[in-house]
Amino acid sequence: MMSGVLRLVLFQARRDRVTLPVWILGTTLLSFATSTAVATQFGDEASQVAILTLAASNPAFLFLRGLPDGTGVGAVVFFQGYAYTAVLAGLMSTFLVVRHTRSDEEPGRADLLGAVPLPRAASLVATLVLGVGVNLLLASFVAAGLIAAGLPVAGAFVAGAAVGVVGVFFAGLAAVAAQVLPTGRSANSAAAGLVGAAYLVRGVGDALGTPSADLLHVASTWPSLVSPIGWGQRARPFTSPDPAVLLVPLTVAVVLGTLALLIRRGRDMGASLLPERHGRARAGVGGASLVGLAWRLQRCAVVGWCVGAAAIGAVAGALGPLVSETVSSVAPIRDLIARLVPGGQAGLVHIFVTALLGIAGRCSRSV
Repeated sequence: MMSGVLRLVLFQARRDRVTLPVWILGTTLLSFATSTAVATQFGDEASQVAILTLAASNPAFLFLRGLPDGTGVGAVVFFQGYAYTAVLAGLMSTFLVVRHTRSDEEPGRADLLGAVPLPRAASLVATLVLGVGVNLLLASFVAAGLIAAGLPVAGAFVAGAAVGVVGVFFAGLAAVAAQVLPTGRSANSAAAGLVGAAYLVRGVGDALGTPSADLLHVASTWPSLVSPIGWGQRARPFTSPDPAVLLVPLTVAVVLGTLALLIRRGRDMGASLLPERHGRARAGVGGASLVGLAWRLQRCAVVGWCVGAAAIGAVAGALGPLVSETVSSVAPIRDLIARLVPGGQAGLVHIFVTALLGIAGRCSRSV
């Protein structure tokens, strides 16, 4: 059996020989670029204190970025970039798992694998093994990118592990979604939506956190503990490294993967816990055209992303004035923003809203 699973792992890896390197290298370049940008713009302690003070005193920045954890280039890099790289790891893992499970069952490709003398869940085992291996590789590359940018080696590996653990968590979650939902599109949408929900829940927990007296640290509230991203940032790689906290999302990932395997062993090929609804015998007026067909196939995803974008827009509108008020009241932060956006004519609220909506646009394009 082990040799058969290994062959399936190699087969799936060969199918993703282009997709996975793009995800891994793109995430690594993001980590490296964030590190070099922080070292350039916030290399001195005064600039670091200014940006951390701004973040700790404003829920909007805590919602977007995460928890400030003291000065130092490594600490600021982790604060600025970890949440985004963790989201990328989660999306990469969910798409990988669904692609090799539910999306293979829909057109019948999985039937060919089911014809060989292997256990029913062998293909899912291979997918989970591949998911874990890819996230280990991603963690190593992220750590290498941080080290190449001049950050401490030990902290870089803990930061890379925090990213990889989030990916492993969502690989297990996507495996469950692939067993429960009847189509690859629905499983992808649900799993990717849960990645976004983890980011938002972490943001709420951080935004409601308690800042320290010097405004260089923030202690998050309980909603952050619901999210694997929230647990990952508690590793604090460049101040007080604590990789043991990563065992919590890793344990949940093992439970989710085991649950997915149990469900797979008990269901028929192509079946799902939530059966697909049968459509009407005849198409309506809209379904008789190509545009109507495209809308019917994509409407759930479009509506879901529109609702998510509307929620982000509501957050931007509510938090924008707070950003403007905080920045305008602190002279060092005003000078820092002026240096980061030299000659900018747009108001600070406009810049903040544009940045926040840009996140929504990048997430929607990734799907």
